[in-house]
Amino acid sequence: CVRHGAKLKLCSSEACTNIAQRGGVCVRHGAKLKLCSSEACTYLAREGGVCIRHGAKNLKICCHEGCTKKAQQGGVCMTHGAKVERKRCSSEGCTNKVQ
Repeated sequence: CVRHGAKLKLCSSEACTNIAQRGGVCVRHGAKLKLCSSEACTYLAREGGVCIRHGAKNLKICCHEGCTKKAQQGGVCMTHGAKVERKRCSSEGCTNKVQ
């Protein structure tokens, strides 16, 4: 966790404290975010160069009958049995999750 020394990658531009996005720099210093290729759309592109509204596939849905939550692991959501555990801080006695 950050409390015990984990470092977030910061922008490599001098005196910038923003978090790096792509290529080691923040958006302000040149990281390019892809926008939807549909005309006049300003949403971020997901797959195939388009946003979800213009045809990118939505995330997988839980396969349990009647459930509309996002599938996490094995095709099911957390409610229906997906066991997804984020890593914990390795510092002794700390129970925080890593970022």
